[in-house]
Amino acid sequence: MWPFKKKTVQPDILPITFTTIICIPGIWNTWDEFILSVVASTNGEYLAAGHILMNAKKERYYTIEFCEHDERMQESFKYAGMATRVTGNFLEQIGNHKHVIYISGQTGSLEEAEYIAFAAEAILKAGGIGIKIETTGKAFEKDKWYSMLESFKESNLYEMFVVDSIVNEEGSVYSCGMQNLGYKDTITSGEEFQTAANLIRIFGYYQIVDKPTIQNSQTFSTSIESTKYRITEELNQPYKGDEQFENPFGMWRLTKE
Repeated sequence: MWPFKKKTVQPDILPITFTTIICIPGIWNTWDEFILSVVASTNGEYLAAGHILMNAKKERYYTIEFCEHDERMQESFKYAGMATRVTGNFLEQIGNHKHVIYISGQTGSLEEAEYIAFAAEAILKAGGIGIKIETTGKAFEKDKWYSMLESFKESNLYEMFVVDSIVNEEGSVYSCGMQNLGYKDTITSGEEFQTAANLIRIFGYYQIVDKPTIQNSQTFSTSIESTKYRITEELNQPYKGDEQFENPFGMWRLTKE
């Protein structure tokens, strides 16, 4: 008789997710005032209870923290708002905030990034002054955030959640924030800064708009006549070990052919 072979059960492969964190300073005097403002300004679409912000219709729930005035907030927004060119008047308003809301939720996909972007807008409408994506390091004045959602298209999420012009000590240029959308970040070396930043930006939009299946060692170019770049996995991410910025999906390196 043949020996009995035990059936092996393959464990389920869990999808990669990421927790996006958004900071919104505001004018609320108390927690109760914040709760009432959320309901009134969204006509009941969003409700805050306990430590949860919920949209029952869309079945989305986010963790929220209600924190005291933070003296470091103005400087933090000044640095994070460099890419979006926030104004001095806006930074003054940030400095005069009364409380701060931190909203966090599972993202790691375009769909979930869109949902949390609209949830953040609800808090802005309820008395928020501006937005900072903690898991990217990018800040916005509220009117800019409104405009990207008013005429919303999926590619707007890149502008909202990604910085693509960070430079390290070696002169390499890389992006941060693609993990909020469910994609790898990108790094390139040996290019002039603006060329590198443009390359990373086009490559990022290409992934969101065209949704290609990218394989290690494929090539990419911004146009038919342009320089070709080899796409390879970058194992040594600049933010490796950083809970907020390390990309669990990984990082692509673009190297000129």
